[in-house]
Amino acid sequence: MSKSRRIWNIIYAVISIHAALILMLIPEDAFIFIAAAVGLWLMWRGLKYLFYYLTQANKMVGGKRILLAGLFLFDFGVFATSIIDQAQAILIIYIVAVHLVASIVNLIRTIGNKKDGNPGWMIDLAQFIGNVAQVVLCLVFIKHVEIPVYLYCMGEIYSNVIKIISLR
Repeated sequence: MSKSRRIWNIIYAVISIHAALILMLIPEDAFIFIAAAVGLWLMWRGLKYLFYYLTQANKMVGGKRILLAGLFLFDFGVFATSIIDQAQAILIIYIVAVHLVASIVNLIRTIGNKKDGNPGWMIDLAQFIGNVAQVVLCLVFIKHVEIPVYLYCMGEIYSNVIKIISLR
């Protein structure tokens, strides 16, 4: 990665951390903003996959998976932005889905690393437990406005701090 790309990644991460801290101060209003941002981000990613399929991946082996991923992401983004008035449901669905998939991936990595004798399996196990805890907290406190916003913002802060650390 070039130095300028690293600098831009650090700037983006710092801005994201500050935005998450600001959203934690106003959890009632943050729901609508986060739901709109998640919906638009999903639509953007879906469009990028669809454009990639139309320009290059239609001639590749496995190109249909890229088409299906693009359609799925775009459709989910349109759905998320169309029910923006029910922002709490969108945010909880997003948090639960992301952390459930991440916990499954961490569990698979934990098992594989443990079999290989890699000492990194403990970190994967800790991430698995953290992701499952976030899913459970979201589902238990589904009626409270603040908890999903705090969980989402803490996840953003965590991922951006990890991004900064990994850019050594």
